[in-house]
Parts: sequence; C-alpha cells; structure tokens
Amino acid sequence: MRSSLPAVPKIDSAGAAGMPAGSEAAAGSGEPAGRGQTAGSEWPSHLRSSLESLEYTQPGLKALWGPDVDQALLTNDAAPALWFARTSSASLAVVARLFLLADAVPTASAEDALGADLTSALRAAGLLVPADAGESHSGDQHSGEYQVEGERRLVSSVSIVPYSLPVGVPRLVGQRKPDTLYLASDFGTLTQPTVLDGRYVLGLGGAGRTLIEITPREAVTTAADIGTGCGIQALALALHADSVIATDISARALEFTRLNAQINGIDNIETRRGSLLEPLRGQAVDLLVTNPPFVITPQAARGQFEYRDGGLPGDQLMRSLVRDIPGHLTEGGQAAMLGNWEVAQSGAEAGPVAWHKHEQTASVGSAAGETSLMVIEREQLTPTAYAHTWIRDGGVARASGQWNADTAAWLDDFAARSVEQIAFGWVRFKRSAAASAFAAADRISGPLGANAAGLAAFLDTRMAMLEWLEGAEDSELAATAFVRGSDIVEHRHHEPGSENPSVIEMAQGTGFGQTLTVDTALAAFIGVADGSMTLRTVAGALAALLEVDSDKLCQQLVRQVRDILPLGFVYPVLE
Repeated sequence: MRSSLPAVPKIDSAGAAGMPAGSEAAAGSGEPAGRGQTAGSEWPSHLRSSLESLEYTQPGLKALWGPDVDQALLTNDAAPALWFARTSSASLAVVARLFLLADAVPTASAEDALGADLTSALRAAGLLVPADAGESHSGDQHSGEYQVEGERRLVSSVSIVPYSLPVGVPRLVGQRKPDTLYLASDFGTLTQPTVLDGRYVLGLGGAGRTLIEITPREAVTTAADIGTGCGIQALALALHADSVIATDISARALEFTRLNAQINGIDNIETRRGSLLEPLRGQAVDLLVTNPPFVITPQAARGQFEYRDGGLPGDQLMRSLVRDIPGHLTEGGQAAMLGNWEVAQSGAEAGPVAWHKHEQTASVGSAAGETSLMVIEREQLTPTAYAHTWIRDGGVARASGQWNADTAAWLDDFAARSVEQIAFGWVRFKRSAAASAFAAADRISGPLGANAAGLAAFLDTRMAMLEWLEGAEDSELAATAFVRGSDIVEHRHHEPGSENPSVIEMAQGTGFGQTLTVDTALAAFIGVADGSMTLRTVAGALAALLEVDSDKLCQQLVRQVRDILPLGFVYPVLE
C-alpha cells in the first residue's frame, strides 16, 4: 500500500509564490514557472523566526534529547526521539514532534509553542491540519503522554527540518540563525511505514549533503540547480550567486522549492519545469549543480520515484549529463554532480571519464574538448547490495511479495548487461579554452580528512593541480620547487632489532585523509620539500647519498610527484 501525499502548503491564496493559479509551465517546455518569491502571506518568514527563537536547529535538537537519541535519528530510527519528545513539556519538543517526527500534538500545545496567531496562519495555509483523535500521524498511540478525552490535536502535513550549513558555504544574511536552512518536504521513511508515493519529494538526505559540500563556492552571476527537488542546492547557490535557475520535472518539487525560498528569506531563485537540462534552453551558466535521478532502476520495476529514478536503462542518464553539461557552462564555468555508473564484467573502460574522453575524441572543437573532468569514486556495490539499498529506500517491507519481485527485477536487469559492480561518486567539471583539458579519476574510500576551509576548497585546489600537471612537461616538474603539505606526518615501521625501517608511510590529516606507503627516496623528497630546492636538485643530492643514477632518480620522482600532487602531499611553488 502506498502512502498518499498532501498538498504543499499555500504561500498565498492565489497560488505558490504569489503566481496566478495554473501558471506553472508545462513539463518539458522549459518556460519559467516563476521568478522571485513575492508571496502574499507573511507566515513563512514568521515561522522561521519562531523556529529560530525556539532553537529548532541541529545543535538545539541534539542538546534537547542528547547524543544517543540523535544518533538513532541518523540511522533512520525515530522511536527514541518520539519517546523523549512525548514526555517533554519543552516547546522545542512540541515543534520537533510536529515538523520532524510527524506526530500529533494538542492544539493548545502548538499554540503555546508557536503562538496562537501563527498556529492559525499555518492552519489556513494547510501546514497544520486536524489529526484523528487518539492516534498520531506517526501511526501509533501516544504512549507516555497524558491525554484529555476529546482533545483536539494537530499534525503537520509536511516535514520541516533544520540543516546546518557546512564550512565553506556562505551564510544567510539578516537571519538570527545565519548558518541554518529550514527545508520543507514530504515526510519519508523516518516516520512513514508504508511504501512511498512515486511523487514523493525528498528532503534532507545524505546525497544532498554531499553535493553541498563538494560544490565550488566562489561568487558567480548565474547558477543552475538541475533536478532541484525540495530546493536544497538552489538555496545554497542563492547565497553566492546573483541569480539561480532551479529546474525539475515535478511541479510538486518546484512548489516546495518556492516555499523553502520563502521560509529562508531568499528571493533570487527562478523555478522552471522540465526534464534535466531542457529548461535551460541552451543557456550557459557560471555554475551548475545536479543531484539527478541517477538510481539505476529496472524499467520493469514497480514503484519508481520521480526524485531518484531517471527512466532510462542502465546508466544512460548519467552518460547523457556528462555529454551535455559542458555545453551549458560559460568560459571558466564549473559544475558538480553525483551519480552511479555500471562496472561491467568484461572489464571494459566505463564511467564518466571514459564517456568524456569519447566525447572529446568524437567531437573535435566541441565544449567537451574545452572541459576538464575530475571523478572521485567513493564506493562500489554488488548488484544485490545495490538493489536492497534502493528497494528499502522506497519503504518496501523486507520479505514481502513486492520486495522479492523488485529484487528479482533488479538482478535480472543487471545480469542482462553483465554488470558486476555499481559505482557511486562525485564528478566535477570546469570549462576553459585557455587551459589543457584533462579527464582524471581516483577511487577514494573511507573517511576523509578534516578540511578547515571545507571539502569544496580542497577539490578546487585538486582541480587546479590536475590542470597544471596536464600542461606541464616532465622537464618543467624537474625544474620546479615543491612545498610539503602542512598536515603531512611520517610513520616508520621497524622490525624488532632492525636499524632500517621496513615500511615508511606518509599520512595526511586534511584532504582525502590518505596514507601512502613510500620508498626511501620519495620519503626523503617529501621531507625536504620546503620550496627552496627544485626537484632536480633534490634528486641529485639524494642520488649521491643512495648511490644511484641521478637522472633515473629524477625521472622516478617526477612520476611519483605526478601521483601525489593531486592528493595534496606536496604543492608546486609557481611564479
């Protein structure tokens, strides 16, 4: 049984974002669905002010119920938070029950927490609605809570959750909590035990958080969020872009985007309805981000979702974006994207780098030829693990008939293409006619380093280093001085009684947090890399100590530096 979806709360009586009713552009037309957020009602801004004053933030909630309950929420278990909130009289607990936990609260409690006037406005907008007496929206009895017979109760029709902006993302201006966005979306599997509706609009998820963290954050004129969903990427882009275009095939998603812009006091987002890049109508932008519907779903599977299933076989949707995104970037423009791609049993080269190289070769003089591509593969899953992940994501009960049928459909689909693994990763693009375009991929698994300026800033540096390496001959590297990353430490492992180390490791505290096993020469090169000597000079000195050929050692160090430079172990001293 699928859960039904409520209407998106109204911003005013005329229609979402102050638009005349029925003015949403038709799917695929690419026509603007509304510019700005000229709502005829003030309740979204009043709601934000109330949530801020109650400390309805990620740190505020953790302080309310403690780290144990907070950790349970991170594993998609709302039960401990429900137990705590239902036994608390704090206004913050009431708000959390309404907007995070999908729980019904007494009308009087809602009015005490939010104020009678705001509660009335939220009811008029359709955000707060009456609940069935004696049963919560979360679907169980109000255990641990005193109830008055016949007491009127309210539930929220949609979820509204706080999101703390990560390091590196500009802050909101003029807000009491400038580091917090409030995101309205549909309630998901945290609180809903039934299979989700196909038109479900996802709120704050792991993929969305990741995309925010890897997106370049320099100031730009025009940015675009392709497949905006609830608008989380568009909201972040709006903090450092003059204007933002947010596109989605789902009219419901665009309603949420406009609502979230209103709640957060953001007025420079234009929504356009249509599929993927079509609404741009050939327009080039300075920064493009997309968390597309990249899930590889068999076309025969039931229960596809607009927010994650692209409707194309295999990884063809990802392939089309890698092909088309360069043509929508201005000179110097950049893009960031997440996605899945298949790794075939044959071992043939596949994925974004292979697709991009094909476009560069097939279309000489095209945008692809001027665009560099950097891929960071974060994980690979087997077909079985991948299928289980996404079937569970849709709320299908394990061991049910639908679970078994969907699993069979997924495995049949992968087997038909001899797929052995499904990769997930990040893709960054940069278009520049003046630089040498490259296409590079690395597999980085496990926890990342601590990046004080944000992960995106490290990726920006990595892109610059790869660009420099692409245009630099070996002789230029040999003539360049390098400086060691300030976070690098060395570990030497000795066998008992041995004077010489059996293993030398270089560990990185920032960046990707990598640990490399290095040889004696490379360890010595990194150790003396203070920017005062060229690589060739260091190689000559080391060759004398190690009693090896100087030219051969220089060539070896050049090859090794090409590998470690993009990881951030050393950096060139450039004029």
